[in-house]
Amino acid sequence: MAKKQQTQKRRVAAANQMARQQAAAAKAARRKQLIVGGVVGFLALALIAPLTAGLIGSDDPEPPPVTTTTLVDLPWVSAENAGATITGPTPCPATDGSAERTTEFEQAPPICIEAGALYDMTVETSAGSFSVPIDTNLDATAANLTAVLGWYHAYEQTPVAAAGGLMLIGGAGDPGFTIPLDPPTDSADELYPVGSVVALPSIDNSGITGTLVVVLNEGGATVIRTDPRYIPVGMIDDLSDHQLVNDAAEVEGFLLIDSVSVELAG
Repeated sequence: MAKKQQTQKRRVAAANQMARQQAAAAKAARRKQLIVGGVVGFLALALIAPLTAGLIGSDDPEPPPVTTTTLVDLPWVSAENAGATITGPTPCPATDGSAERTTEFEQAPPICIEAGALYDMTVETSAGSFSVPIDTNLDATAANLTAVLGWYHAYEQTPVAAAGGLMLIGGAGDPGFTIPLDPPTDSADELYPVGSVVALPSIDNSGITGTLVVVLNEGGATVIRTDPRYIPVGMIDDLSDHQLVNDAAEVEGFLLIDSVSVELAG
């Protein structure tokens, strides 16, 4: 009898273990679907927003129906990967990488970068690393936001995702604030050449949130030129490292960023 009871206990334990593994796998699959759908959907919606607006404002007597979405309300980073929260004014973070990882802010940061400086943000992923230049001469406000979020490690555990000639860096949504949107004044045809790093505007035009897009090829450049609100942050000469990571993200659905550091270039 004792032997039968032990056998039964082992069977129950094995069944419970299998159930836990299946539940964990299902949870991981749901989380991956949420992140991938949110990232791609957020980017796609941002890109088609001006086109939709043009249709609504046209003289077409029967404009196509408009589908609303709440993708803009997705979190900047998933709850299980969230860092600290800063309430009240946001202080400038330490620039040596020692700042506590912070992913939620109540207020936009002050200017923490050196005027006229060029910074390098190094992004580490499971598929390799790549560098993102932050040029304060292009748009000081967007450059400051990118650098500050990097110093606070806010990009860590947010996704890198591939989107048709574009590489998205950072989660959909925002870290608790936006900064005023000041779109470029150049002709759209002159904006966003291959290698451009640009800050993604919010869907509702309230500002920019810190999410970045790297233009990998002419197809990606053509796509974002339909919405010339993107704010230039930097320019990359050699995209080989970025393309390798982008290809891996496309295969996997997305990659989570392991670590980020921001240093003065040169």
